[in-house]
Amino acid sequence: MSSMPQVNDTRGNQSVHILMQELGSVLCLDCSLHTLLDKYIELLVNHFEARCGFYTPFWFEELSLVSSLRVFKEEAWSGDDAELDALCERARKRYAAYPDDTFLYDAEDDPFLCLRLADNGHPEMWLIIALEKPMSNEALNAFVPLVSWFHNGMVQCRRKTTLDSTQTRIDEMTRGMAETMAQLVQAEKMSELGKLTAGIAHEINNPIGYIRSNLETLVQYVETFEELFAEIAQWAKTKPGCSEMLQELEAKYDLSFLLEDAHEIVATNVSGIDRIRDIVSDLYAFSRKGEGKMMPLSLQDVIQRCVKLTKTRFDNHHQIQVNVHTDTPYCVGDASQLEQVMINMMINAAHAMPAGGVLSLDLSSTENRLILKVKDTGVGMDKVTQQKIFSPFFTTKPTGVGTGLGLSISHGILQAHNATVSVESAINEGTEFTLSFPLYRELSD
Repeated sequence: MSSMPQVNDTRGNQSVHILMQELGSVLCLDCSLHTLLDKYIELLVNHFEARCGFYTPFWFEELSLVSSLRVFKEEAWSGDDAELDALCERARKRYAAYPDDTFLYDAEDDPFLCLRLADNGHPEMWLIIALEKPMSNEALNAFVPLVSWFHNGMVQCRRKTTLDSTQTRIDEMTRGMAETMAQLVQAEKMSELGKLTAGIAHEINNPIGYIRSNLETLVQYVETFEELFAEIAQWAKTKPGCSEMLQELEAKYDLSFLLEDAHEIVATNVSGIDRIRDIVSDLYAFSRKGEGKMMPLSLQDVIQRCVKLTKTRFDNHHQIQVNVHTDTPYCVGDASQLEQVMINMMINAAHAMPAGGVLSLDLSSTENRLILKVKDTGVGMDKVTQQKIFSPFFTTKPTGVGTGLGLSISHGILQAHNATVSVESAINEGTEFTLSFPLYRELSD
């Protein structure tokens, strides 16, 4: 370290003691590294009544004046590039002469001092202070031991930042593992439910079959009864008094209404049984275990099936519109997996429209793509939510709400089908998903 001119410093050890107390207060702050370094510079500039001060990283034997560098000068943050460059050059020369010193000081011309704060695995941070006057030996000897305080404070700040980051990552991983486990449990439940549903569907199909067969027979019986009563009426006209008696019986029991209503009742029951059969068939198709085989299919049929399956999730305040604007609604895929994607999106739309609204499913095609737009008039999403909806474990729904199939899984299914998905949404204006599939043409030829 170079020799210094003897300059009286009336503050001496008392000033250093005050600086030590202020430094202790700064080290107790819970702040970022850059905030800590800002505080360091302010303390040093005020302590030495310096002209200005700044900090900068020392990379590969070079000082780096980054564009965001701030210089504390005259109680404000500003800077003069020429002055900074000159101070950095002087600090580099001082370092070359005394490479082992953590405290660099030069009293010649414009005096300055530099604190080298090092931490393993990181570049050194150099605190450079431009002094108004040289330091006395007494002031210098009193200040030098504090360099280790500045150094240790920076190291502890970095360690705390690393610890906080690690803890945050651990918390995210723990939460992710818990949610993954919940999804696995739910997937297992869905698998068992699918097996159970398939078995129930098979068992229900048997009574549905003979009930419908009996209803068809009953239709024939009602027609036979009509023919019988018509023949009795013709016969009664040939027998004195029988015709009047038959008319009285017909009026008494309202026979014409009974025959007409019997037709309507039987027809309604047949229609109801057909509806039950279709529902069971759709449940069986949805619950069957997907084999992951890609086959040509009609996306229009998938949509219609999903509309039937999710009908109970919408009420009288909702409208579902299916619009098909293509004669080639075909793609290659696994119908069961695409049904899962569609049902998930439709149920999400129902949740987004708690007070009612319109869900439109528009299917169209271009020369090479099959385009499906799923649009609701619900609460919508902000930009931040839109960026996260396809991320694993992200949800805006409360616990227990939904199908257990997240948009992240849907996104993976679509990727497996060489399909793309995009979303446009605005708060209180609704959301529109656009799904694009490679078009399959052979089925339309």
